[in-house]
Amino acid sequence: MSTADTALAVAVGAAVAAGLLLLIVIWQAVQLRRLRRGQRLLLGTDQRDLVEYAVGLLARVEHVEVRAGEVEQQVAAARAQLDSATQRIGLVRYDALEGTGGRQSVSVALLNARGNGVVLTAIQDRDYARIYVKELRDGVADLELAPEERRAVEAAGGAPPSGRG
Repeated sequence: MSTADTALAVAVGAAVAAGLLLLIVIWQAVQLRRLRRGQRLLLGTDQRDLVEYAVGLLARVEHVEVRAGEVEQQVAAARAQLDSATQRIGLVRYDALEGTGGRQSVSVALLNARGNGVVLTAIQDRDYARIYVKELRDGVADLELAPEERRAVEAAGGAPPSGRG
């Protein structure tokens, strides 16, 4: 075999290899075009690639997580305010003094969720009215409660306190 024959065989081999490589490149280009079309369909037309989309999605998820933390803090603060607000009210009307009639005296218990609050009592007579205020902490009164005041606390849903804590 001569040098010319060898060169011709190498050239034919190289041409065949180049042709095969060209077919592979064309096939890869077609596959890449299909992949990008699928990405555009999935991501929309404003995104360039899947990595860019994933980075944007991660940023949005982080923003949502931060906002969820803020909302949790606001809910906890609102819950604390709600627990300290007056939620339970008990009212008892009665005749405190003989001969007055009409159940004009009243005891009102105003309590929050923890049993803290006040008991207001108004004793009515024909000539005068007296108002008494007693504080409750965790359902325990700072002063001895009258039976009507205990009933008002019970009506408000609090434990009947026995007097001083």
